[in-house]
Amino acid sequence: MASGTIEDVDGAADTAATESVLRADDVAVHFGGVKAVDGVSIELTPGRIFGVLGPNGSGKSTLLAALTRLVPLTRGSLEFEGRRYDTVRPHTIAARGVARTFQTVRILPGRTVFDNVALGAESAGSAGKAERGRARQRARTAIERTGLAGKERHRPDELSYGYQRRVEIARAIASEPTLLLLDEPTAGMNRQERDDITGLLGDLRGEGLTQLLIEHDVQMMVDACDHLFAMNFGELIADGEPEAVVRHPAVQEAYLGKQGRAHA
Repeated sequence: MASGTIEDVDGAADTAATESVLRADDVAVHFGGVKAVDGVSIELTPGRIFGVLGPNGSGKSTLLAALTRLVPLTRGSLEFEGRRYDTVRPHTIAARGVARTFQTVRILPGRTVFDNVALGAESAGSAGKAERGRARQRARTAIERTGLAGKERHRPDELSYGYQRRVEIARAIASEPTLLLLDEPTAGMNRQERDDITGLLGDLRGEGLTQLLIEHDVQMMVDACDHLFAMNFGELIADGEPEAVVRHPAVQEAYLGKQGRAHA
């Protein structure tokens, strides 16, 4: 949950789960005089989908980069499953149980779907023959979970954009993470593809995977997420149940401006 003066629009404490998967406390990322993220505190609890909402330039992707140690913190602390990790190197994050996808699809077009997904499974550790066999099984399981069965021998560039996104998600979950971070997973998709990915994320939640999602599609966020954090100018402006967050005056103003909100 957000702390400080940020309004929790649920109006009550979340009692569904008390154990934190991830906690960020007073996180700031400044680039010179630019405060990309400034004093953000969030907590993610197990088996739920959380979303970060905000207009362009609000700091969403920078926050995700901070949570995965791809940018250094100006201040603040990070905990994953109760252990501080704000000083560890980025390449160690996956081994701790955190996986992510990116805004743009990052796949190897000349390799098969199976090969692409297996890269994620191997990142969990595959030094010996037995472990390589387990990694291949993790890849097969991830392919099945993401609706890619039957497409293992295709190259990703032979598939639709929506299926390429599924390949990315499959590769991420092949490492069997505790937490999956998704940066605009439905960007550029048509409505059916967005609905399909929303359904997939819901299935993964049903299997107990905690997720943190960034998207510009507000309705998709409301449909997919259990809890929303709203940002603007690097700060949290609202925090709570999705429908309540998108109706919050500060969120409406961030998207529409004062004049637009008055006519909304």
